Amino acid sequence: MSSAAGGLRPYGPDDEVAEHEYVLGLHRVPVKMRTGRKAGPAPRSGRLEAWVDGGALRAVLRRLGARALPTLARHEPDLDFSSRIGRPSMAGLVREVERVDLTRLPAAEREVLSLLLGWGRRSLAEDGALRIEIDAGQ
Repeated sequence: MSSAAGGLRPYGPDDEVAEHEYVLGLHRVPVKMRTGRKAGPAPRSGRLEAWVDGGALRAVLRRLGARALPTLARHEPDLDFSSRIGRPSMAGLVREVERVDLTRLPAAEREVLSLLLGWGRRSLAEDGALRIEIDAGQ
């Protein structure tokens, strides 16, 4: 089964996004609990990274289905919707993507799942200070 889905490309604030594309973003959120961090200013909140997905996320969800990736399927936005994957869902997302054999997927689908897996692991390591946002193209 071949995939016609486009891969990832960097996203900037002035970039155009087509209706069928998603913007995947990693955001730092303010954490209100004690983290054991040394004194000094808190890390700045906001977007850390953003990528435009040309259809690989939809394609991998179609290929593997909601049974293999239930967290990701729950967070796939509609065409005019935004979805946030925060601390409560992050461990599930990481666990689900780790079970997928990425080597058997087309390059674009492997790339988007690898990106989400890396972001998910990073979020877990930072104890919920990061979240993933998936925004549909407008």
